[in-house]
Amino acid sequence: MGSTTDDSSSALSPAARQRKPAGAGAAPVISCDGVTFTVTEGNEVAEVARGGAARVLHSESFLDAGTGTRRHFVDVQGEAEAMLFLVSVREDQRRIVAIRRVS
Repeated sequence: MGSTTDDSSSALSPAARQRKPAGAGAAPVISCDGVTFTVTEGNEVAEVARGGAARVLHSESFLDAGTGTRRHFVDVQGEAEAMLFLVSVREDQRRIVAIRRVS
């Protein structure tokens, strides 16, 4: 199960929720399947810990030049299993526009 949103859709799926973090200018955070993501100032995907600290996740990525969206494949170790997500980031807006759990 995953979540997606793009320019043609204004809502995230029920599996994800978006919150505004504390601090002006900070990128919003999005949760999907128990994992909370955000985007760093360098447009890298990071996991947000319970205390609010962000940890940059290693990813393989490619740019969709037609939409200005960079798609990141990130591995996250959950409590019971490893999960692979496809996280789409609009680099010009420094925001996540879609998340889909691949495994």
